[in-house]
Amino acid sequence: MAIIYGRADSEKQLLDLYPKRVKEIDDIDKVEVEMQEELLAEAKGLVAKFRRWRLKKQYKKFEQKRDDPFHAGAKGENQVIDKLSRLDDEYHVLCGVRLGLSHYISYNGKKNLKSAQIDFVVVSKKGVYAIEVKNWSDKYLERQNYFSPHEQAGRAGRLLWHVLKSWRKTPRVTSVVLSIKGNIKYDPKYKVVFVSNINNINKFLENREDALSDKEVEKIVKKLKDHVTK
Repeated sequence: MAIIYGRADSEKQLLDLYPKRVKEIDDIDKVEVEMQEELLAEAKGLVAKFRRWRLKKQYKKFEQKRDDPFHAGAKGENQVIDKLSRLDDEYHVLCGVRLGLSHYISYNGKKNLKSAQIDFVVVSKKGVYAIEVKNWSDKYLERQNYFSPHEQAGRAGRLLWHVLKSWRKTPRVTSVVLSIKGNIKYDPKYKVVFVSNINNINKFLENREDALSDKEVEKIVKKLKDHVTK
């Protein structure tokens, strides 16, 4: 099995929206039912009244966040972790890698790139891969007006390359958009950004040519593992 570092960033952000007793995604429905039952069982009285108010306040978070896009993002990223974990132990999967620079660098001719959150960085002798995961519906994909998935992946790969290029031998970074629903296609405007899906991502990574030594892999992982989401 691949070596996994950290956890899905979308999962952490999603769970931060809920009461502390929700420890993982699978707890959400269970805790919601438990809190509903507690509200119904609360006795009257001043102490109970305050507790009931506090429970109601926490319970509203379930209603307010039911359609939050972090749900789809977290489920998609956890699917990817499950898939990537099936690679052999020569592969290192770093989850929710956050990187920042002290200055802006250029991307597509503009000096507009200073930080990035990368869903997954996979490191092995096959190279370094910055993977942007999208679990978007067709409707959401059509109305998206911010950075396209391809540009997000390209920016992430560019910043990661810049972080690693301080070495004498700069490793190549490959940018990948991983579409959970398979509804994102290759965009010729972003020639160096590959597109894959949940079924093919492992084959895509395994079929690449070797590009790094074991020592170089170890060095890259050591440099990045403190930047994962925990």
